[in-house]
Amino acid sequence: MSKPRFLANFIAIVCCLISEAVAQPVTVNITTPRRGTIVTEKHSIGHLQPQSEIKVFANIAGKIVEHYVVAGEKVSKGAVLARSTARQAGIAVIQAEAALSAARSRLTTTEANAQARVESQLAIAQESRLATQAKLEETKLLAEMRVRNQLIQAESAYKSAAATLARSEVNARQAVERAKAELARAALDFERTRALHEKQHISDSDFEASETRFKLAQSRHREALATLNQFEDGTAQLAVDKARAELDVARKVVESRGWEREIAAAESKVTQAEANLSTAQKLVEAKSWEHEIAIARTAVREAEEQLKLAQEQVNNAAITSPIDGVIAMRHLNVGDYARPAAVPGAVPVFTVVSLETIKAVWHMPAADVRSVEIGDMVLMSTVGIQNIVCTVDFISPTVNREDDTVHVHAAVQNSVGAPSRSRFLIPGASITVSVKIGERKNVLLLPRRAVLRIQNGAGEIFVVEGNVARRQQVSVGAVYGGEIEITSRLALKTQVIVDVQHRLADGTAVAIASD
Repeated sequence: MSKPRFLANFIAIVCCLISEAVAQPVTVNITTPRRGTIVTEKHSIGHLQPQSEIKVFANIAGKIVEHYVVAGEKVSKGAVLARSTARQAGIAVIQAEAALSAARSRLTTTEANAQARVESQLAIAQESRLATQAKLEETKLLAEMRVRNQLIQAESAYKSAAATLARSEVNARQAVERAKAELARAALDFERTRALHEKQHISDSDFEASETRFKLAQSRHREALATLNQFEDGTAQLAVDKARAELDVARKVVESRGWEREIAAAESKVTQAEANLSTAQKLVEAKSWEHEIAIARTAVREAEEQLKLAQEQVNNAAITSPIDGVIAMRHLNVGDYARPAAVPGAVPVFTVVSLETIKAVWHMPAADVRSVEIGDMVLMSTVGIQNIVCTVDFISPTVNREDDTVHVHAAVQNSVGAPSRSRFLIPGASITVSVKIGERKNVLLLPRRAVLRIQNGAGEIFVVEGNVARRQQVSVGAVYGGEIEITSRLALKTQVIVDVQHRLADGTAVAIASD
């Protein structure tokens, strides 16, 4: 094939392909215009504030001695947050209450029992004197006899111990001889059975029985020798020595007439009992219980006065919360000097804020605030929390001259105490507030992506007419989310193309995509 003919065929094929591509329609997706309501919102930047924020000062001047709460802790109205010095008033109250309780208890006991106790002491003293006198008479009669009997018993015990020692030594020597003879017989029998066993003339069990008897005889011989050694090394003599020592003591007691010391001790007890009886008689004669009751009543009155003083100190030293809320800040620490609010330069001990309800605070342009009223709902967003519904509860009646804005508050219920802190609003956090300032109904809307080349309030769209795309100019307004307002006339049934516009030109064949 010649080169000119090849080029001609190639050009013919390319022309056919181009013709087929031009004839193939572009598949498009369409929508139709819709009528809707447009809400105009104004977005402002603001911050959160607690509903209430109170500085708590000390009631009296003094050093802070105790803190009961920390920053972030929830407190109730009247709860004690801290205490100042006042000489450790809290401890003083506890001590005064305990002292008063003890004083009252002593008074009750004294009133009920003092006379009976004093009279009982007299009766006990009388009984004690009679008992000691009887003991003295008994000691005089029996002490010498008892001491001499102890000597006789000691002599008998010593003789018995010596006789027992002698008999035991004889028995031990005889036991050694018996064990020695038994060991010799067992050894002879063992040697004989071992010789027979080695020649296999006797069974293993017979040999083992002989060996066991031999070992048992050895053990008994060792035990007998050990018993005999106790006599030879003097161990068995200890019991006799102990009995001899006790005998020596008993003899010395007799020689020193020890019963006379017992009699003297008994006479001393009688003398002490008589002195106790004399004291008890004097207490009864003087009615001493009346004096005890008077002293107990005086102690109660003094304890009551001490308690009153301590309670006054507690009332002044306690620093309490004026509201239900949360501790936002602790300004003073233990050891710092606190002063009442009336003192110039006084520093608060705590700042307490109420967070059950929290305030959203922002400024709005004066021109926009006319469309907002107290009680209106607004949407607030902050970091991590979106579109919280708030209620406008304050609109300043004055305009800030510097920026021509108006101060606005809205209240929102906080999630204090919720299981999750993800919805907890923190005072001081930045917020964005969306306020509805207008509303337009029956507005013509198209998807934002359907309108191309928007400039100076105009744009263009592609519509489907028959089986081709037609370019059309439209006038546009504002964009609302993903939609744009169409301000020129456009029929609601118009099929507007929403994609692949870059592949279209006026007159391009199109096919509507199936759903």
